[in-house]
Formats: sequence, structure tokens, C-alpha cells
Amino acid sequence: MDQSRKLEVIEVSRREGEDMYNHSISSLLSTVLLSLTAALAPVWAQAPSNLPPAENSGLEKTLTGTISDAACKGWHNRKGQTNYSCSLKCVEDGADYVLVVGKKPYILQGHRTELDKFAGGRATVTGRLTRNNLSVVSVAKKKKQAKDRDHTDG
Repeated sequence: MDQSRKLEVIEVSRREGEDMYNHSISSLLSTVLLSLTAALAPVWAQAPSNLPPAENSGLEKTLTGTISDAACKGWHNRKGQTNYSCSLKCVEDGADYVLVVGKKPYILQGHRTELDKFAGGRATVTGRLTRNNLSVVSVAKKKKQAKDRDHTDG
């Protein structure tokens, strides 16, 4: 065999060796991945133990608080503007309406025209509550109570 033919045979053998090595690494990685998936499947299938409370199940709620915007959350900082005009401006600039009950803001969805009328003021809002989102069904003027505090009904 001449020298160039020997080099060619050696190169082909080297490439075949690399291919076999790469194939065995690929097979090993596939086996490990498949084993991990099979071992962790029961863990992934378990329901989470930290489920949200029942109030977050989309039940209809009636909440009373201050209608504000998500930017200010009741702390209107625009100088020379009322709570009403500040809320309208922030919502116009892209903020969501929120209902602030105590210190907790609930993001209000829907009925924007109706919410515009109550911006910056107190109101009673009824809607479907999911986490901190309230899909508005109705908005009404806050009813007078003996003590003027935020409260929830139902």
C-alpha cells in the first residue's frame, strides 16, 4: 500500500471512531433524559399543595373602596389635580382602573365608561373576582354607613 492510501485509511478509521463515539454519547444522553423524565413524571403530575383560597375561584363579589388607577393606587401625586382628574389622566395614559379596599388594589376590568364617572371617588363594585382581578358587573355610589370603612360583602 502506498503512503497516501495508508493516510486515507487512517483518516476513514478516525472518522468512523468519532462517529461511533458521538453515537454512544447521544445514546447515553437520550437514556439519561428518558430516565429522568420517567422518574420525575409522578412529581410533575401531583396537584400543587398551595392552591389559592376559595375567594379566588371567580365567584361574584361586592367590594366597596376607592376607584383609582394602577399607577397611583389611591395616592395621587399629580400636583394641581384632583383625585378624579389624576385617575382619568393615568387611565388615559394606559394604567388600569383599580378598586382600593383598605390597602389592597383590585384590578378592574370592563365598564370603563361607568368607572370614569367614579374615578378618584368611593364606590361599590360588583363583579367576578379572580385573584386580584375583578371583572366588573356593576358600579354604584358608595352607600353611607355608620362608620365610613372599606368592607366586603358576600
